[in-house]
Amino acid sequence: MRAATPAVSVPLNNEEPASFKRLAYIDWMRGLACVLMIQAHCYDSWLNADARKTALYRWSQELSTLAAPIFIFLAGVSFALVTERLRLKNTPEGQIFKTAIFRGAQIFGFGLLLRVQEFVLGYPKSPWTDLFRVDVLNILGISILLMAVFWRVTAAPRSLESSAGHEATHEVKNSRARTTTLSLCIAAIIALATPPLWTTHRPRFLPWMLESYINGVHIFNVPQTWLFAVFPWCGFAFVGLAFGLFLFSDFAQKKKHRRWPPSAQSALWLVSWVWRSTIRP
Repeated sequence: MRAATPAVSVPLNNEEPASFKRLAYIDWMRGLACVLMIQAHCYDSWLNADARKTALYRWSQELSTLAAPIFIFLAGVSFALVTERLRLKNTPEGQIFKTAIFRGAQIFGFGLLLRVQEFVLGYPKSPWTDLFRVDVLNILGISILLMAVFWRVTAAPRSLESSAGHEATHEVKNSRARTTTLSLCIAAIIALATPPLWTTHRPRFLPWMLESYINGVHIFNVPQTWLFAVFPWCGFAFVGLAFGLFLFSDFAQKKKHRRWPPSAQSALWLVSWVWRSTIRP
């Protein structure tokens, strides 16, 4: 089937990266998250009660708290890289939006299927309420869906359809800068809204299976830090989106051969560790 005429045409000149090579530090960061996740779920399965009292075990559990923030952060980075690459290939905005929506819905569906699988494997001991537990795949899917809508709203203006050359490139850069700033603002709003939504302004009028997506309350009387609700976990995705868009900026392109990206990773790990430590009861 032949593709439709692109809604946005961006020339591939010296001011726009015609090709964007695979970023090794992103792959390393993803691999690290996988290792941390595996050791978090498997390491303690081989330990007795005494071994769980050791310093090594405590540190392994602390490190395991970094896996989810890294995964969600990288979802935002990947979203930015994929959408911008498609836009540089003159893919219609509508098609990019549909692709992102489908991917988010697909991951969210996988999260629901995982809950069903665990329920079946644990039957009859597993409670039916576990079918509605909000886990990391659920929030990854929701994060991608939210970023897709956000990208659709803040994408390059339609005036680019009649623009060409340097003017179009300038408009695209302004669009990226605007989207980057707004992404960070949304992340900040999510972070600031989390405390009241977890305490004084909880949406108690919602059924618990819906409120769980807001604050992770599940079937308990108070929100649970080990569940993955929109507030605050989606904030990591929008920070990742901002970082991914920043990689297309002139500054990042000029500095891409330097070693500043690992510093960004270290900052993310430190922030996520501090956040997890401060909210843990």
